[in-house]
Amino acid sequence: MSTILVRQKIAEFLKSSDPSVLCIRGNWGTGKTYTWDDELKKAAKLKDGIALEKYAYVSLFGLNSIDEVQRQIATQTIKRERIGQPFDSSNLSAAFEDGLALAKKAAGKFSGLFGDGYYAAGAALMTMLIRNRLVCIDDLERKGEHLRSGDILGLISQLKEERKCKVALLLNDEQLEDRPEFEGFLEKVVDLNLRFIPSPTESASTALDILEGNQTLKYDLREQTILLEIDNIRVVRKIHAIVSDIAPMLKDYKPGVLKAVTKSLVLFGWCYYQPEMAPPISFVKAIGEYSFATQPPDEEVARLREKWEPRLRQYGFTQTDDFDLTLIDGIINGYFDPKVVAVYASELNKIEQAAEANAKLETAWGSFRNSFDDNGEELVADLMGCFEANAKFYSLGTTSQLIDLFGRIGLQEEARKVFDIYEKAHDGDVSAFDVERLFRFGMELPEDILAKVTKARKGVKPNLSNDALFLGLKEAGFGSDVAAQLAKLPVDEYVRVLTSHRGDELSRIREGLTDYLNVSNPTNIAIEIMNRAADALKVIAERSPLDSARAHTWQLIQWQRRMARPEEDLAPPVVPEEIDAPDEDGPAGS
Repeated sequence: MSTILVRQKIAEFLKSSDPSVLCIRGNWGTGKTYTWDDELKKAAKLKDGIALEKYAYVSLFGLNSIDEVQRQIATQTIKRERIGQPFDSSNLSAAFEDGLALAKKAAGKFSGLFGDGYYAAGAALMTMLIRNRLVCIDDLERKGEHLRSGDILGLISQLKEERKCKVALLLNDEQLEDRPEFEGFLEKVVDLNLRFIPSPTESASTALDILEGNQTLKYDLREQTILLEIDNIRVVRKIHAIVSDIAPMLKDYKPGVLKAVTKSLVLFGWCYYQPEMAPPISFVKAIGEYSFATQPPDEEVARLREKWEPRLRQYGFTQTDDFDLTLIDGIINGYFDPKVVAVYASELNKIEQAAEANAKLETAWGSFRNSFDDNGEELVADLMGCFEANAKFYSLGTTSQLIDLFGRIGLQEEARKVFDIYEKAHDGDVSAFDVERLFRFGMELPEDILAKVTKARKGVKPNLSNDALFLGLKEAGFGSDVAAQLAKLPVDEYVRVLTSHRGDELSRIREGLTDYLNVSNPTNIAIEIMNRAADALKVIAERSPLDSARAHTWQLIQWQRRMARPEEDLAPPVVPEEIDAPDEDGPAGS
């Protein structure tokens, strides 16, 4: 039943003085208590909103006997006009006035019998006076282990039939350990039984509307929680808290950075805070470009993929990157390290800037793709203007598309100018001239431009600090900034480093590059590094049979083949016996 209908039923229940029992059942965190309290406060402000004069709220959390419940009802009772008001001493006197009045009449007798237990005796007497009251009993599923649901329903029946009370019972019956007993008595006691199932939209409004803070952030959070169909108000508020915690760290970046981080945190927060309703966090961690490719067939993994991958695709989440893993750690640890966040946020900001630049270029391309107008000069001017303003954000692949167009329409000079602009914008960045990645996607460049690319790449002096990156990978790990930089280096730089080091240094480099060989779900950066290392080893292997045997002992070439064809059992090539000798890393081929 939606929130609106439940609220209507609560309002009708409060207006009537007839003894009756209302039961509201719903999952944890969906807002049962909040909705009851909110309607109660609204009704208290109306002349005829609440029929009875006194009200008591009792949580059964940890209570182990009916006597404790009755004492709670007695001592928590307040007058109707006090509903919704802050607690003060007059609340206390209102709660105790009936019991203390009776106790005072027999003060001499009780003081002699009970001594210091005078007020306890007064409280016990108060339970005898519980009648004609509105009572809310909450958290039945959290009662103490010695208190049975049948006992509570028996007390509720007594309050209704003998004490002329109205009782509202709030619970999550899905977590009730003695649910069969509860179900057996329920229909005999309860007059109106409501199932509280708010929509994700209603839950988002309930959770966020009363919170202060950035309205844009709340809007994005609302959209993402609705997309995932999260109906747990407490979970939504916890996610809001963690997003609010990281938001100041991202204030100097493009708005899209916080938006992207919010999208990830909503998913990860849901998985962490409500694991019984969301996909397992371990499953989400494994989602990536090569998701589960290295795992043997597993029925549980297959079941999880069938259940969750369509929903995650609809949500727009297709892979977990290294920044995502950092965000997951932050949720689990309860805090985010600003320095670590800054490293990944800077990279994400570049992606956002590049996306913005590509969107502008795409708009300029629109006049080419979407019309047959005679607008050649305008088209060229728009494309060139956009490219000149944003060249540092464009890849070699994007640049090659523009070069190709200008070449096909006879503007070779403009094509060369495009590359000159690109070369200047990427001066000193050897990865910007990585033609291996370009060719991997079937792109080609005119011979004169390809010659320029080759010359530009050779003109960039090898950054000797790259050697330090390779040597430091083992210690830094694949989740480090070291790995992020290595993942951008071209294959020929891997070849240079691997062939220019030997002995202990090469051993250290090997340990770092092969550290994730036996990890079932390596990160995307680790996969990129190992792929480039495998490509480099294949280049080295072509130099001689001896180098081929050496290269294959690293196992990266075999790993790459398995990744490409995981269904095949690809055994490593046989190494000639005469060179299958142990080295400092153990037996060759191990």
